[in-house]
Amino acid sequence: MGVSVKPKLLLSAGLSASGSTSLYYTIWNNKYAHGGVVKESNYLYKIQSPKEWEQNKEHNKSKKQFSKNIDKPWKLEDVSNIFNTSLSGKHIDEYLHTKVSLEKYINYNLRLWDVVKDEYQSVAEFSNKNSQLSERFMMSIRDELLKYFDIKVVMIFRDPIRKLWGICNRKSKWGEGSPESILKKYIDYPNVNYVDLYERYVRVWGKHRVKFIINEDFYKGDVQPLSDFLEFPISPSYQDIKYLNDIKGRVYSDWCELDYETWNYAYDNMKWIYNKFENTFGYIPSDWGKLYTALEKPK
Repeated sequence: MGVSVKPKLLLSAGLSASGSTSLYYTIWNNKYAHGGVVKESNYLYKIQSPKEWEQNKEHNKSKKQFSKNIDKPWKLEDVSNIFNTSLSGKHIDEYLHTKVSLEKYINYNLRLWDVVKDEYQSVAEFSNKNSQLSERFMMSIRDELLKYFDIKVVMIFRDPIRKLWGICNRKSKWGEGSPESILKKYIDYPNVNYVDLYERYVRVWGKHRVKFIINEDFYKGDVQPLSDFLEFPISPSYQDIKYLNDIKGRVYSDWCELDYETWNYAYDNMKWIYNKFENTFGYIPSDWGKLYTALEKPK
């Protein structure tokens, strides 16, 4: 008798305004992984932090009036195709609209695997809220998940200033002020502590299961590190997305350009992030911290 092979589950611990949507599109379009009925169920976060999730839902309701007519610079070509599965409505309702539990999470992904296994290599869970899972919580679910799945974790890191600026643009569209004022508000808590995020996941899942990729390199076409990690050839199919506005790094920042003085202020306050990354990984990605240094300072 052959040895039973566990299905793969690809977790994304991405961060907003970093390119995780197009990363998901690329992985899906290459027939590597399928995420089921939604890209971000935030299911594990709901298990970990139910009260915080309910508060977040209420906060999001107030943002809809500002964002209902706003699209990301890239829209997935056909979302219905990407998220469509033959899971029954009962399975979907049980997963999305009833009390959450780890057992339901496991059962949903096992059912999803039964649906997509002839076409895909893995199931996937691409919720950005996964970046907020604590080490303690992940340790509490790790062994049970590993009973059923071969876990891999991918995270995409973008130039810290450009990432924060993208978020500032989005919050500005929600009516929270100008991007510049929002940047100053969040400059001490920019949510780009990549080293801590990576090391937290490594401590739980092991270094061989966790991979970060650099946004700017990936969207230049350097997909080999991801292919090597997944042990599956990935082609840069994000280049085929039709609803595209400069895929190579612009998420929300095209609504309001980042001027030299704002960038310089951000760098003065955020250079510790670059230094910490270099001290940990031995380098700084070539496009980080340099995107605007070549601009002539306004007179």
